[in-house]
Amino acid sequence: MSRLPAFLIICACAGGNALAVEQVLDPDEIGVSATAQITYSLDAKPRPERLDFDFRTGDSHAWINDEGTFQVTGWIKHNGLLCATYRMGVRFGAGSPGCLNVEWITEPLFVTFERQCNDARVEHTGGDDDASLGKQLAAITCAERVVHCAGHCK
Repeated sequence: MSRLPAFLIICACAGGNALAVEQVLDPDEIGVSATAQITYSLDAKPRPERLDFDFRTGDSHAWINDEGTFQVTGWIKHNGLLCATYRMGVRFGAGSPGCLNVEWITEPLFVTFERQCNDARVEHTGGDDDASLGKQLAAITCAERVVHCAGHCK
């Protein structure tokens, strides 16, 4: 018995309210994914309050809270003497499990902009607020740190 008809019906029903989000990064973007680590509230009925993502231990991480405030921090190394401009951001998604079979909820949300030259290694840190993301906190299982490079990128 084929499961395809049932899958198509589920997709049609679930996709009615979904916004189209590009699933593939641009050729000049590089992504690193990490599974959500949940921090619960200390209320009488605990609920997810914040998600943390560790992309590379000691190198880059991100978090998002239940109000939709998020921040991403990470080191970016530029190779070469000629300059390039780097933007770093994050996108959030729902996978099953964790970061497998991810459907991205957002496009990359870029929060830093740095010009780097001469083999510089620069720490990028930035964040923003998006209340609609806070409402989707329970569905988020994965995040991807995205770096966009323009100029003399290697």
